[in-house]
Amino acid sequence: MEDYTSKYKGEQVEIALFGGEIQEGTLTAYCMIDEVAHVELSGHILVPLQNVASLHCVSRCDSPPDWPPHGLADDPE
Repeated sequence: MEDYTSKYKGEQVEIALFGGEIQEGTLTAYCMIDEVAHVELSGHILVPLQNVASLHCVSRCDSPPDWPPHGLADDPE
């Protein structure tokens, strides 16, 4: 498992979760809680890695044309 904390700590990120939800914030920590790996956003949002479909660092680059991943974008009504 890649340690995103050392790679993106302090950077603005978007995390796409399985199920379509997007979490945004500053990546502040990578931790283990009850033997489950989590990333922490903005110092208070804990996201279990098992729920993460993808992580995108928005502060380092513009969002690519395929972001959010297929199936995670809002469907036009």
